[in-house]
Amino acid sequence: MSGSLRFERPPVREVTLALMLQPMPKLQTLDLAPLRVDWRPSYPLLQEVAPLPPWGPADRDAVEFVRSGVSWPMALCTFSTDSGDRNIRFQQDRFLLSWTFGDETQEYPGFGALRSELLEKFSQYSKLTQDASGVAPIVKRADIQYVNHLPGVSAQNAMAGVLNGWTAPASFPFRSPDYCGFRVHYHESELSPQVAVLVGVDSAGEESLEGEIVQSSALSLDAEATVDESANYVEMLELAHNVLTDAFLEVTSNAMREGWGEIS
Repeated sequence: MSGSLRFERPPVREVTLALMLQPMPKLQTLDLAPLRVDWRPSYPLLQEVAPLPPWGPADRDAVEFVRSGVSWPMALCTFSTDSGDRNIRFQQDRFLLSWTFGDETQEYPGFGALRSELLEKFSQYSKLTQDASGVAPIVKRADIQYVNHLPGVSAQNAMAGVLNGWTAPASFPFRSPDYCGFRVHYHESELSPQVAVLVGVDSAGEESLEGEIVQSSALSLDAEATVDESANYVEMLELAHNVLTDAFLEVTSNAMREGWGEIS
């Protein structure tokens, strides 16, 4: 996670860094066409699909029908690697970088490497956006999501462990469910009132572990850092990561971290 929290065998399976922007309704895909050339060596695949709904609060009065003579909304563009383990997505109101990790993909390189990649690519996106519209993108929120794999720990037992702080054996009191999900959300984290945090546990199916078929789970951690006029979005991205690091320490046990090879 952070520079002060490192593992020989990190449990991270997916990381997404996102910059949520003030909408730029005049921006069109062709304005960003040079990115197709610049990013082709690292992200050769390109897909365009219908844009995601606005990330901000919906304005019920701002309903507009697309009619003849009106520009279509800019698509959600996804640049990805051949293997699909890394991708960059953007549209008129967001810019996201996602990397996945596993047995057949690269190891987690640390938050610093992903942050550098995000900022480098966002800088290119910003320059083209400003050239086309005359206005630089305005970052309103910085988000981070980590998804960690807990092999051999069922979702129901992971939920019990999180709730009791792993101070007692994590035992679910009822029969094993077909699916288990658990969410805890705080609008204000303990580290900063500007950062919201969400902790989630989900069933991740069965897998073979040391010759036995066991249930596993996914532990997800999300942080959303508000970027106001006096804040720097890079600093808020760092703050969001610090919040997730603290949350990770709270919802995992010492034994878990020892098993992942925590480096002091």
